[in-house]
Amino acid sequence: MNFDKLISREGTNSEKYDSRVIKFGTEDVLPLWVADMDLSSSKAIQTALIERVKHPIYGYTGYYDAYFDSIQRWMHKAHGWQIEKEWIAPINAIVTGLNLSVEALTKKGDGIIIQPPIYPPFYYAAKNHGRKLLENELKIVDGKYEIDFEDFEAKAKVAKLFLFCSPHNPTGRVWTKDELEKLARICKENGVLIISDEVHADLVYEGNFHVPIATLENAKDITITLNAPSKTFNIAGIVSAYAIVENSSLRRRFHEIFKRYSLTQPTPISLSATVAAYDFSDDWLDALLIYLKENLEYIESRLLKMPNIKAMSTESTFLLWLDCKSLNLDDKKLEAIFIKDAKLGLNTGVSFGKGGEGFMRLNFAVPRVVLEKAMDQLEVAYQEKFNV
Repeated sequence: MNFDKLISREGTNSEKYDSRVIKFGTEDVLPLWVADMDLSSSKAIQTALIERVKHPIYGYTGYYDAYFDSIQRWMHKAHGWQIEKEWIAPINAIVTGLNLSVEALTKKGDGIIIQPPIYPPFYYAAKNHGRKLLENELKIVDGKYEIDFEDFEAKAKVAKLFLFCSPHNPTGRVWTKDELEKLARICKENGVLIISDEVHADLVYEGNFHVPIATLENAKDITITLNAPSKTFNIAGIVSAYAIVENSSLRRRFHEIFKRYSLTQPTPISLSATVAAYDFSDDWLDALLIYLKENLEYIESRLLKMPNIKAMSTESTFLLWLDCKSLNLDDKKLEAIFIKDAKLGLNTGVSFGKGGEGFMRLNFAVPRVVLEKAMDQLEVAYQEKFNV
């Protein structure tokens, strides 16, 4: 696996690259925002897609046993979770799963808990359907994000649904089993259903361990787990996701909403990519995690020369949450320095809601030489703007 190889994505309709003018007002930025990787997917995935595309007919496709088997094997191998085939509900995308779960399981005015700062579609899933948003803001304790359980329990008393992000985006937290047990107990006692987005579950760094919340006794009957190979294996553009729902009644309600909107049809290449990812890409993922960890350590070493920009402790994902509050800038000025001076296109912290003020999110799933260029540009801008 040569992750150092530079691969141009310009002119491929890449959102990250070809939307720079729309997003940042200029093409003259190094884009480190959209959560996909500038790293080649595994040879197994490439081969599987090429072989499928060689067949000249791309008609309607059905789900087949190898697809379900690959998900079952992966969950058991990667997370020690023994799931049954009938628990798997294929869907077209996780964000769609969030939205339709809200529509299927709640009604207008019902309370929905989220934990900001959070991936923006969590906000939209509640607000766009006329639900009451209940924000259980994460708090920073000794440089690490923690859950305010007292506040969570108070909000659970008036909530119907909890939209959970595990591991958490953008903070990179991997929730411990003890934290998950507390959340599950509170939800169970208050009749709150859990929709758990676990798309980053496979991108966890050594010393941390992802526990699917649905494996806990208090959570298994009240949880819909949403997952996909998209982030792990860099196939986000190939729409392929699924839900895991042990409770048959809950699963039936989930199935019904997707059937209502005719969102249950797979594409030929999505099935091929999923099986190739889960069954034949282990070595690639092992190498990727090492490379990403080295990228993270490289950024942290470079930030030592920029002490007013701090990397928050990152336990998972390829997304680094940068604390820039010590720069004492409002969010528009902070964004402007990254775009105009450093020529870097990142996600603003405020786009993740409460608690995101003064932060920026950086995607470090890029070849090392790109990261070196990005840090050089940031350091020059830092020194010039702050007379360091």
